[in-house]
Amino acid sequence: MRTSMRGTRLFFCFLAGVMLSTPLMADKPNVILVMSDDQGWTQTGYYGHPLLRTPNLDDMAAKGLRMDRFYATAPMCSPTRAAVLTGRSNDRTGVFKVGDPINTREKMLSTAFREAGYATAHFGKWHLNGSGNPDHQIPRSDPRNPGELGFDYWLSISTQFNLNPVLSRNGVREQFEGDGSEVIVDEALEFIARETKKVRPV
Repeated sequence: MRTSMRGTRLFFCFLAGVMLSTPLMADKPNVILVMSDDQGWTQTGYYGHPLLRTPNLDDMAAKGLRMDRFYATAPMCSPTRAAVLTGRSNDRTGVFKVGDPINTREKMLSTAFREAGYATAHFGKWHLNGSGNPDHQIPRSDPRNPGELGFDYWLSISTQFNLNPVLSRNGVREQFEGDGSEVIVDEALEFIARETKKVRPV
């Protein structure tokens, strides 16, 4: 398994379920899907890395569901994202290489969660709309934007983001200041706090 895991870019992907204390939420835990790009599968504390310390990820991995045997048939960025979102191989998703557009006829994990009463959101790199252009900010008119594929809320970009990123908030371009990764995490935490106050699972 270890050799195979080196061959995929889905090095680190897990679901972390966090139960809320209210009885209403007892059967619907919050679900956070974390997916990192180009991270070696051993580069976390919970996989025993001798130097790297990842206490927050270790805690999530201990309390959540780790997908240690999830394999993408085309181990690259876009095909892996499509596989996670649909549970399908690339011959069904239509995403064989980086930048291919996803087949919108497939049922999305995000849609299934939304239909089950969850507030759904996507934060960060999207890369499923057929555009490899970092200046393409995923407008509402894009038929493969996160909103069209089951997400109630999204703050995304087609490809990479670094310092002072321009992101698409529900289809509207917005300039941010600071490190792109920190911006995404801060915005995601705000969304989670806002939605859980409504006693709605996220």
